[in-house]
Amino acid sequence: MLVDLCGWQNVSTLRAGHEWHRNRPIHIISWPTLISRVKRSLAWYPDVERLLVDECHLSIAPKMLDILEHYKKRGTIIDGYTATPARRSGKGLGRYFTEIKHVTTVRELIKQGFLCPMEYWAGKRIDVKGLKKSMGDYETGEMSKRSVKLVGDCVENWLKLASDRHTIVFAVDVAHAEALNDRFNKCGVAAGVIHSRMDTDKRAEIVRRFKAMELQVLVNVTIASYGFDDPAVNCVQICRPTLSEVLHLQMLGRGMRPGIDADGNLITDPNDPNFKVCMVLDHADNCARLGFASDLFRWSLDMGKKATGNWTRIQEDQEDPTNECADCHYIFTGSRVCPKCGWEKPFRKRDIETTDDHLVRISGQMVEPLPEGFPDFDMLYRMLIYFGREKKYNPKWANAKFKDLTGAWPERSWQQLAGVPATPRVTNYIIKEQQNYARKQSYARRSAAKAG
Repeated sequence: MLVDLCGWQNVSTLRAGHEWHRNRPIHIISWPTLISRVKRSLAWYPDVERLLVDECHLSIAPKMLDILEHYKKRGTIIDGYTATPARRSGKGLGRYFTEIKHVTTVRELIKQGFLCPMEYWAGKRIDVKGLKKSMGDYETGEMSKRSVKLVGDCVENWLKLASDRHTIVFAVDVAHAEALNDRFNKCGVAAGVIHSRMDTDKRAEIVRRFKAMELQVLVNVTIASYGFDDPAVNCVQICRPTLSEVLHLQMLGRGMRPGIDADGNLITDPNDPNFKVCMVLDHADNCARLGFASDLFRWSLDMGKKATGNWTRIQEDQEDPTNECADCHYIFTGSRVCPKCGWEKPFRKRDIETTDDHLVRISGQMVEPLPEGFPDFDMLYRMLIYFGREKKYNPKWANAKFKDLTGAWPERSWQQLAGVPATPRVTNYIIKEQQNYARKQSYARRSAAKAG
């Protein structure tokens, strides 16, 4: 892309297998190549006035420090770019960087179509109780032993929910990764595994086959956490617990590349049948512990133990802002009603306060927040009116459905509002709920018949 913007005569690449032209003004540099060559001669350092560091949260690693020190002493301006400006341990990047500029948020990039939305599912979880901690995260040895015991559950959940999806799986260590890969293959799934003990060429070949769709599942140990780019990935399976917000967000990010059409254009229209929504299968409880990719994280250059915090979680005035559906195990927030199957989280007595106007006040609000993507309350009611009339339902259907969704009856003044066509999000929710209700009724009838 730089060649297209700046012209081939202005750009040179410093990496293995490429001819380097040191007199050109712009250089694309491979970290490993530069580290290796400057050991032989300092002449390999490109003479630049500005250094742009991609994935700069990795730049404080020991092997890269000498390069940063070299350019810092020369007075070179250093700009770092990353979605997670902190080290995996949670410490900030204040040793070399002096200012953070928040350009945008994941939430905004999803709205603009540059990242795809995600839906979250929980499976049987790895028990982290009592696990020792090291370098700001769980100690690997014992975590691996506990994780291997759940290999069967992880694969079984994937077969139920995501057997048609192009999937990256994150494992704890080599033993855990090999066990997961072996189980996938024994179940007839085309899977491959990559980890640090493998030959580089073999790893590259497995990644090539995965991107070519010859393999459906890629199991890895950290390797695919950073900089791995495959827009076809529409499922991320997390089988590795972590306390690191950086690692957590990097793992989720591997599935957030938006879908592309045959011409290479981003598919940004949610109504397009090929619009991508990435599924997250969380067997580590990371999402409940650390948050969703679309949450707002506040970052600082603090070199102490904590350079970031989930601001969305901090601002939510709820004891349990993240809910897990008891029926389908979908993870959701901002509502007591599961947007996938319609299950409703039971109220506790202290959550409910009846008011004189017959509304239910929940957690200090008139009604429960609606699932993400829903319209405002009055507009939702108008959509329910329209949907009910189109289906020739009882006129009271819209009132009852509104109460199911929000926990409160609609205002009487809304009875005179005109109906409007429902959005696809609302329509799909209603239809899904009706299908689930029909299944439950059918199951109840069959059970009654058998009992009789």
